[in-house]
Amino acid sequence: MDTKLRALKVQELKEILSKASIPPGNAKKQDLINKILANPPAIDVFHTLHPPKNSKPVPPPDHDDLLAPPEEVDWTVEVSIPVEPASPPKKSEQPPSSPAPAAPAPPTLVISEEDKRKARAARFGTTYVEPIQQQPKKATGENFDKLKARAERFGAVPSATKVRGKRTAPVENVDPEEQERRRKRAERFGLPLSGKA
Repeated sequence: MDTKLRALKVQELKEILSKASIPPGNAKKQDLINKILANPPAIDVFHTLHPPKNSKPVPPPDHDDLLAPPEEVDWTVEVSIPVEPASPPKKSEQPPSSPAPAAPAPPTLVISEEDKRKARAARFGTTYVEPIQQQPKKATGENFDKLKARAERFGAVPSATKVRGKRTAPVENVDPEEQERRRKRAERFGLPLSGKA
């Protein structure tokens, strides 16, 4: 409705207000529109002068005015809502039979990784490139000798002589003063003494 009022000229807006017996005064166009919207008699005059085109008459709303102030509610009154107790489930007249056999699980389709990669390549429109399998290098006698010589030179244990399993802690050279400190700390905190002390 505001847009329809904006489409009218100032003279037409003043005419609507004067027919609704509201003094228009020397106001701007927006002030005249606000006066019309604020006064229901002016709105009725507007509807009589400018009836809506090709529209059905709108029935008055039934107490459903969104702009009306909210109803006063007395929050001190407690309203109880009746609650029906849940009825027990009806028992079937047939005795319970043995549990029905479980439906067989649908067969799971086992797809290899290569098939998955091919399907993904097809889905994204790329070409499938097979991964390159690297062969482990075989230690020849000459290489083994070089590795052993290197290990001796740098103090490392060659891989062929390494013991598989649990690693041992490196050997510590601890002076007697440090050993005494560790022993006292172990006694104070209740820690087990290590066998190296």
